[in-house]
Amino acid sequence: MLLASMSKNSRQFLFATVLRGALLTAPVLCVTFCPKSALAQDKKELSKARALFQRAIELEQAGNYPTALEQFREVGQVRMTPQVRFHIASCEEKLGKLVTALGGYELALADADSVGDDFKGEVDTAVTRLRASIPKLVIQRGAGAEAAEMELDGVALGASSIGVSVPLDPGPHSITAKSPGYEPFSQTVTIAENEQKTLEVVLTAEPQDAAGSGSGGTRTVIVTEKPRGRYVPYIIGGVGAASLVASGVLFALRQSALSDLESKCGPDRKSCPRSSQSEVDHLGVYNTSAQVALGIGVVGVGTAVTLILLQKKPAPAETTTGLSFVPSAPNSVAGASFAGRF
Repeated sequence: MLLASMSKNSRQFLFATVLRGALLTAPVLCVTFCPKSALAQDKKELSKARALFQRAIELEQAGNYPTALEQFREVGQVRMTPQVRFHIASCEEKLGKLVTALGGYELALADADSVGDDFKGEVDTAVTRLRASIPKLVIQRGAGAEAAEMELDGVALGASSIGVSVPLDPGPHSITAKSPGYEPFSQTVTIAENEQKTLEVVLTAEPQDAAGSGSGGTRTVIVTEKPRGRYVPYIIGGVGAASLVASGVLFALRQSALSDLESKCGPDRKSCPRSSQSEVDHLGVYNTSAQVALGIGVVGVGTAVTLILLQKKPAPAETTTGLSFVPSAPNSVAGASFAGRF
């Protein structure tokens, strides 16, 4: 009711006054109640962290690096300083974790200017020393491993890690590789400080009878075809021999018909009667058939002999054989020819 009875200017003035009072009162309340507990908690944690840091220093000096490392990491959870990073890296180096230690030293070196020149020089010396002592391994692809999947200590290796120096901690390291159609590769390489080794991964092809025999693989079946052309020369030779026999018979019939025709028409056969026309026709048939049979016989026997001789020589792995019969001979009235590739 009071606000409703006030004018617009009066209400605006009242709101502005209340707002200014709230803004002025809030910092006072925060200073009065909040910071004391927050600052007290922060001081308590820092005090505890300082005491823990001092105990970790003593453990590190005593050579108890695993326990010192755990306590330095607890200190870092409260407040991570360049000094804490340096001591964490120092313990990791003593425990043989050189690659991780180098990363810690480099982080400490990045913030070393805030501590002082002496500390920066100490960290820089540690970085230089550790870079030189970290061992390295070069993994190269050999025969059969051009597309193999490789792993180093169970971690897949990308293309950028093949053929280059990979920094490793001293000690044994396992390298595995696998590729379809090849036997799995596995080898353990032991490397020491200041040492660099090169390993060439070479895969061996799986035996043909075992390739793809595993579950989910592709089975390879090798089919050996028996030589089907082994008996072809003898078949062709038989056909040729039969043709020669038939040619002889036809020549005999030709000679018989020729003798009968000459007895009726004379040697010149110019005065043959009409009744002798059938003998003339038979003579032409016998003559042509005898020549064709003779040609087939000669070609067949010759081809058979050639094939038999070629079969005694080692044949190539892949041989294509073919034979075609043509009932005519080039540049002749009658005959036969064979064409083939062996």
